[in-house]
Amino acid sequence: MPMGTPAVAVSAVTSQPTQKSDPLREVSEEMREYLRELAEEKKFTGTALVVRHGKVLLRTAAGAADEEKHIPNRPDTVYRIASVTKQFTSMIVLKLRDRGLLGLEDKVCPYLIPAYLKSCPRAWKPITIREIVTHTSGIPDIQGLPDFYAKLSQPTTTRKLIQRFVHEPLDFKPGTSWKYSNSGYILAGAIIQVVTRDSYGTVLEDEITDPLRLRHTGYSRRNPPAGYAKGYFTVGSPAPPINGSQAFSATGIYSTVDDIARWDRAFGAHLVAPPATVKQAFTPQAKCPATGCLNLPSSAYAFGWLVDELEGHRLRYHPGLLQGYAASNMYLVDDDIVVVVLSNVQDTDTNGIARHLATMVLEASE
Repeated sequence: MPMGTPAVAVSAVTSQPTQKSDPLREVSEEMREYLRELAEEKKFTGTALVVRHGKVLLRTAAGAADEEKHIPNRPDTVYRIASVTKQFTSMIVLKLRDRGLLGLEDKVCPYLIPAYLKSCPRAWKPITIREIVTHTSGIPDIQGLPDFYAKLSQPTTTRKLIQRFVHEPLDFKPGTSWKYSNSGYILAGAIIQVVTRDSYGTVLEDEITDPLRLRHTGYSRRNPPAGYAKGYFTVGSPAPPINGSQAFSATGIYSTVDDIARWDRAFGAHLVAPPATVKQAFTPQAKCPATGCLNLPSSAYAFGWLVDELEGHRLRYHPGLLQGYAASNMYLVDDDIVVVVLSNVQDTDTNGIARHLATMVLEASE
């Protein structure tokens, strides 16, 4: 981890009068050309950012934020980041643990009664806070329920969200396996609200976005701020809107590529939390299945981060995929390299694009 990273701000690469070839300048143009070709093939709609040691190597956008109104995506466009939300929710949990407001080995049920549950299901009694944020609780994923997408545009409450999966049988005995579950992160958001006696959005502001000056990142129980990118299943095929109350603390945050890069670099600079907490956030907590967590290259799951290596370099990243949106946030922790790809077209391969961009930068840096 770059212990000496003094700041999280980023700056653009500026030209230097020199006879020597500049591998990073060359790779910047190569990355731009790569994305131009993808955009022409309608395989990239959105915004991409690549930052190395605080210098911007790539910051570009393509496609429409709103096709009907002919509004283009821009480098500063706001997107729903879907499951990249989970690393924010996990860090809030860790920060509240540091303050003594909860414990990772605490059972979840005492926090949920009576605000969200009348009584604890027998199967839930051994489930801990650590298990709900590392996908080892066995609680079925709410997104797998038949009515999930039908209700995604409708306002709801956290209590009603929990009621939709509270009586579903567990997928496995808590702590014995790994299976992705947005339900666990909904419970984490509920617990955050209980221990702070405040709303998830307000706690996000107090704990993360205000201290780190993430001016365009937040959570709304309705929609992101005006001008955000509208979601599409494919180019030209609009997706129904998402009501933020349905996405909540599992998938509900909106942001920009610049704010996500600032967020990542705050880990390297230990500005988001003390070094021990940052280290824990990136430390493997559960072994991935043989096919990788979420069927993506990974060996383990940490606190809202997939654990992987790229070209022999430590990589922590997380994908995001929700009706109309796709996202990927990649952070090479020892190299101080950030790659963020946000898209408002669901079938965009944001993870593949981000991994290719990250590989290009690593090879140019050698």
